[in-house]
Amino acid sequence: MKKMIACAIAGTSILVSSLSAGVGAGHPKLRDYDFGVTFGATSIKNDNNIKLKNGTFGFNFQMNDYSVKPRFDFEYVRVTDKDRLIDGLKAEQVNSLLKGSINGIYEFQATDRFFPYGLVGLGYEYVTDETQGFESHPFLQGGLGAGYRFRDNGFIVRLEAKILQVLGGDDVNGKSEDNEVIAALNFSVPFGKILHKPQIKMIDSDGDGVMDQFDKCPNTPKGVRVDGSGCPLPEPKTEIIKEKVITSLEGNECPVKIDEPDRDRDGVPDEIDQCPNTPCDFSVDDKGCPVKANLMIHFATDSAKITDYSRPLVKKFAEFLIKNKGSLVHIIGHTDWRGSDQYNMALSKRRAKAVRDLLIEYGVSPSRLSTEGRGEREPIASNKTAEGMALNRRTEVHLTYPQYIDAGEK
Repeated sequence: MKKMIACAIAGTSILVSSLSAGVGAGHPKLRDYDFGVTFGATSIKNDNNIKLKNGTFGFNFQMNDYSVKPRFDFEYVRVTDKDRLIDGLKAEQVNSLLKGSINGIYEFQATDRFFPYGLVGLGYEYVTDETQGFESHPFLQGGLGAGYRFRDNGFIVRLEAKILQVLGGDDVNGKSEDNEVIAALNFSVPFGKILHKPQIKMIDSDGDGVMDQFDKCPNTPKGVRVDGSGCPLPEPKTEIIKEKVITSLEGNECPVKIDEPDRDRDGVPDEIDQCPNTPCDFSVDDKGCPVKANLMIHFATDSAKITDYSRPLVKKFAEFLIKNKGSLVHIIGHTDWRGSDQYNMALSKRRAKAVRDLLIEYGVSPSRLSTEGRGEREPIASNKTAEGMALNRRTEVHLTYPQYIDAGEK
């Protein structure tokens, strides 16, 4: 039995690795149900090793709108391995097995297309032309598998290994041989309504970032800031922080901070300064290099509006940029996976631009800021949950410092 379990697990691991190597990109659509057919082989003589000699055919029906997916399996096994001894005689009169079971399937989402899974089930096996020690009984089964969704609305292939234990069977010749090992290849076709990623036609006629179906002020002039319902916001009273120009690395404008040699006057001695030409009003770490900062903010569904919660974060980041001149900022916008790729790319660009515009409003020089949209291509969390999609609706910044030769902002 131990050899049987080890071989089954090893076989499934090979199947999982094989499918992993072929994983592609994209977002296949998940639907309510799968209907599939199964081809495989069954070993019914497992006292010493596994002998997959008995051809297996079946079909299954799976319901997908659950965390643990119910699956109904019906299988036919043609018994050709008749070396099994029953009271010293071969069980030659047994020609086939008919099995029906209900199983719980739990999928571990590795990528959008590839998913390993586990299953546990309960069923009944009918033995044609029963003989002593080889009779019809209920059974428990468990297994591992790996699946791959080939394309949108396309079929699914699964490779699966199961171990079946008959309940209530008699020992034969002092041994319990009421177990089976099944290896199978399954082809399934999804049908029913689409789950997780509904394709919604999204139109924003006035270009304010709020879709028409949610826009209570549908004719807002271009460029006017709006709230979540698409209506104009009052002009905020913003404290403007002006940047100062760095004049000279060697000039008297840079105060002396320490008594030791410190050419760039950043407060770190030259002998340990790994960035010896840092402008004197930069904040530096203990190695004399400019400190870094990060900014990640999140957005409401289908919106490029910076929330009231996020505005103070943007302002704090603007103050950091103004204090640390010379740093360049690349702002990248992202979305969750609802909507078309084209629409999500445009929305991610608007989100990046919204952050850029607010940084400029807080006093950061436009020449230091660049933007990019990456749509739904780089999620940081699962798009199958509301929490994961909220994390993916975001902007991030990449902060860099060009090399300084002369003083001043480059």
